[in-house]
Amino acid sequence: MCRFFLKFNIRVFAEQKIRFAAIALFIAVGAAVISSASDEIPPRLIATRVYGGNSELLPPIIRLSEPSRKPAMLQAFGENYATVELDVQAALPPQLYVQVVHCDVNWREDENIFLNNTAQSRTSNIEWRSAAVQSEYFTHRAIIALPNSQIKFSVGGNWKAKFYSYDDNSLFAEAKVFVIDPIGECRVDIYPDVYMPNVRAGGAAFAVEAAVRLNQRLSDFQLHTVTLYRNNRFAEPMPVSANSVVELNERMFRDNMPRSVYGFAGFGKKFRIEKVPAENGYRVLDAANTVIFPSGNYPVRLPMTDLRRNGTYSDMDSDGGFDTRFVSGGYDEYAAVEFVLDPEGPPSADAVFVSGSFNNWSPDAQWMMNYDTEKGLYFLRQWVRRGRHDYLYMTGRLNADTRRTDRRDYAEFEGNSNANNHSFIALAYYRETDGGGYDTIVACGAANQYGTIRR
Repeated sequence: MCRFFLKFNIRVFAEQKIRFAAIALFIAVGAAVISSASDEIPPRLIATRVYGGNSELLPPIIRLSEPSRKPAMLQAFGENYATVELDVQAALPPQLYVQVVHCDVNWREDENIFLNNTAQSRTSNIEWRSAAVQSEYFTHRAIIALPNSQIKFSVGGNWKAKFYSYDDNSLFAEAKVFVIDPIGECRVDIYPDVYMPNVRAGGAAFAVEAAVRLNQRLSDFQLHTVTLYRNNRFAEPMPVSANSVVELNERMFRDNMPRSVYGFAGFGKKFRIEKVPAENGYRVLDAANTVIFPSGNYPVRLPMTDLRRNGTYSDMDSDGGFDTRFVSGGYDEYAAVEFVLDPEGPPSADAVFVSGSFNNWSPDAQWMMNYDTEKGLYFLRQWVRRGRHDYLYMTGRLNADTRRTDRRDYAEFEGNSNANNHSFIALAYYRETDGGGYDTIVACGAANQYGTIRR
């Protein structure tokens, strides 16, 4: 009897030992598979987003906490910090660090050791958040506020936040922010204008004028450029400059927009651009609605086919912005959406893109629509982050070198209407001679056709 129990216990012990060994082997193999997957499949950048402070609808404009000179007046915009978000698809959050770099008015990085000191402008203090459980398009979100305890902006101007991988120091992503050293004032006025569109659309346009006034002790000639943007569309700069070195981005838009500079900085130097197409009110896509756009990887077509517009619109837009305030954490993911455009006639001679807040108003080849000759419709399937987006249908031509779009035009399928509330932001650039010389932003103004905008 004792011999039987002894044999039984030995057999049970052997079976448990084999079971534990199998479990350990399973864990080891799983860990190896995960490690191998993370090594073989590099992290992929899904989207980059930048906004002012903690408000998603504010532009990424930062005001120096201690301006170099006493500011002339309250600026239109300028927060204490900007927020940068990166959405990433990866097995594990990638090991990244951030380096901020000062740039000139053309966004070329300055070779100035006084400004771009790597020891004082770098951090790895990045907050990582996991995506919602059901998310299939992205897995992690990186969030960082600039400036912070480790990164400070010493001067005003254009700054890039560049994200590098610790593994091989390769560039993973970059974001752009504006820093104002408020030593002047800027007033933006918008006047009705007309232009001759190359497509079937109305000729409504604007003439935008920015008057910049500085302290009379400053040099008039060093105030050289004002760059205009439609709010939240910072991939489409419209520079007005007295400096021949400044790139005017004339290839970016299909229509010519005359520009002029006159006056004196001490009394109000004026930077004017004319025949700016008025465009139309933005279309609105509410991807936060989980009833219309449920979770899953099957693209959901918009409730109705989009049609060519004749200048009218119904939904109140967000001035080109993107709002996720009504998206709960459990649904903060991407929805698969199918855009359908009915041109109500022959297709465009140019390519057609979907341009909006979901791609930072900078569509590339991935946002180019396909034309179905049998149905006479344009189609595009894409992933869109949940939230309330503004968008338009844009025509243009894909640049083979930059893979971006040139000859941009929004009039062919959207029309032009001077009834919209598009706001324009003006940033005034001044050439400082101290510290090796650099371009700083000394004033900011904003307006729409109904008047001046104040933060």
